[in-house]
Amino acid sequence: MVSLVGYTNSGKSSLLNALTGSSVPVEDQLFATLDPATRRCTLPGGRELLITDTVGFIQRLPHQLVEAFRSTLELVAESDLLIHLVDVTGVEVDTQIDAVRAVLEEIGAAQIPEVLVGTKVDVATSEHRERFLSGHDGSLVVSSVDGEGIGELTDRVWELLSRQFSELEVIVPFGAEVERLHRVADVLEEEYRFDGVRLRVRLSRGEADRVRRYAV
Repeated sequence: MVSLVGYTNSGKSSLLNALTGSSVPVEDQLFATLDPATRRCTLPGGRELLITDTVGFIQRLPHQLVEAFRSTLELVAESDLLIHLVDVTGVEVDTQIDAVRAVLEEIGAAQIPEVLVGTKVDVATSEHRERFLSGHDGSLVVSSVDGEGIGELTDRVWELLSRQFSELEVIVPFGAEVERLHRVADVLEEEYRFDGVRLRVRLSRGEADRVRRYAV
């Protein structure tokens, strides 16, 4: 699973909609997203993954709010990858990045691989864009409005997820589970048998845990 994290109003819900074709409400206000929204994203090549929109962070997020949003934040800590969104038009970009990473540290998610993504470049100046990209190695910029950078982002997400993939051999029942593994994993070998389908697959940590009961 991939989670969208970022300072409040950094464009997480808008990006979720752009990546998944969904219609999660987008509002320009503090804590507009209170409950996590998880949607399916189809990557180039037909692979699928789950992306979750999470509550927006703020600087020095009070401990009682961390507790109130505990169930939401636990989803972040269970993610395979974080997409950390930053509004490049903001005046305190680095302060907001540090604030988000401080919360990630508090909830035990600081070790999860991260893609740093600048948002709202459709309304940003060239100075905003260059300052962000030059100040943060490996970062990307996107626009959820006109689609700029979305393809590059999905390619980067798949590249980073693939580095975490593990190889597993399973025998699964005929039908939906076989079809699902073809969508979410790299199928290296496939053999139809009397007792099911034997597959050797490369897949993410979360998916591997889900199908481990079929392992041989």
